Amino acid sequence: MPRKRNTQRRMEIVNTAFRLFAEQGYNNVQMKDIADACDISKSLLQHYFPKKIVLLSTMLNELMLSAFIYGNEQLTALSPEQRTMIQMSFMLRMLDENPRIEHFIRDVFESPELTTEIVLVSLDWLEAIGVQGEAANIRYAMNFAVSGGMAVFFKRKILRASVELIAENIDQAFYLLLGEDRRKIDQIYLSTAKYNTDHYYQQFIAYLHEHATIDLRAEIKI
Repeated sequence: MPRKRNTQRRMEIVNTAFRLFAEQGYNNVQMKDIADACDISKSLLQHYFPKKIVLLSTMLNELMLSAFIYGNEQLTALSPEQRTMIQMSFMLRMLDENPRIEHFIRDVFESPELTTEIVLVSLDWLEAIGVQGEAANIRYAMNFAVSGGMAVFFKRKILRASVELIAENIDQAFYLLLGEDRRKIDQIYLSTAKYNTDHYYQQFIAYLHEHATIDLRAEIKI
């Protein structure tokens, strides 16, 4: 029972911190602010999460894994390449349509340490679904494609770049660096077109609302 209470308390802290980070930005929220919002002492907060970056890393893992579980349960009949392309498209659209989540993710990508955390979580998923390649090569390709792609995404309005185009280029860069033929990549992307619709996207968001360990109702509209 104590372990269950500890797990519940940890997730209450994560949810509260997520709301504060989304509303105010990671750099503007201090550990004392989180403790006050949770109605606990700062020392108790640090018992669960010694540093703010540890709390954010935990939060990031929960968010990413929730999105990946969707693919593991709903897209199992598709190839690894199709699954990565569909999920990249869905995740960028989610950020585009929900400013609080974009605000939160922008803060993450401003930190090299947290960008690495995103890459590591993504690597575990790519390995689990069977993406082929040496681990070092996959990591390099992921770092290059995602870091560059997200830099463009955050400036998409200035550059007049569509979310769909950015997602496609992130996927193409990733698989080209792994040695895939461009024509094959284009064919795979075309095969995912039927999933890039409002119907499938809403299924994805509904799934996150139902299964995510972090309460996303206030940040992600459905």
